[in-house]
Amino acid sequence: MRLIASTAALLSIALSSLHAADLDVSDLRLSAGILSNDFKGASSTTVTGGSDVTTTSTSSNEGRDSEHNERAELQYVGGHLGYGGGFIYGIGVAVNHATWNDGAQNAHVTTPSADLLLGYGYAFTHQWHAELTPFGGIGRAYYSVSDNGTSTTSNNWNKYFEYGVRLGTYFDLGGLVLGVEVPYLVGRFDPTYNYNSGANQVSVSDNRRNQGFGLLVSVGGRF
Repeated sequence: MRLIASTAALLSIALSSLHAADLDVSDLRLSAGILSNDFKGASSTTVTGGSDVTTTSTSSNEGRDSEHNERAELQYVGGHLGYGGGFIYGIGVAVNHATWNDGAQNAHVTTPSADLLLGYGYAFTHQWHAELTPFGGIGRAYYSVSDNGTSTTSNNWNKYFEYGVRLGTYFDLGGLVLGVEVPYLVGRFDPTYNYNSGANQVSVSDNRRNQGFGLLVSVGGRF
């Protein structure tokens, strides 16, 4: 009985430290990490030869996995977390960069965007809290492609949309805030571009959708 009572007392002390705390969040955070390499979408390609012979091909839901897909973001996040948690809000700017390389053709896309996030936060202690925040944003996709190592490159700006949800946990070390974030992000853009492949002129009307989980680390300050 003494062992049971002692164990219960120790568990009570340990759990009491995890009761929700009253916490004001006012953070400026810089985050960076990786996103999913999974890209899908339909495509229409028209090839015009030197004798003006034109061939058009289409594909649907084609897999287009990237070699690399990175993200960096700067956000301001605020909110008041009471003993039952509380509302979290934030604004920020982000840049994603993905690359493809299939040997003959190289492609890159850079997507700056502005984002809004609204969600829920819960403080376990005055130094440790978690956030679950849906987010959405709009920006531009800067897409470039080159073929067969030539200098012929097509650069186009296209509309870019992203949305998703982010789960993060953050630690306040005397005003220095460190965190880990797991976003589930869906990003969409529709590039159209032209390039030369040997004697042929190639025109592509494309759409691409990036979807999946990522992993970011963040560092910032609490004010």
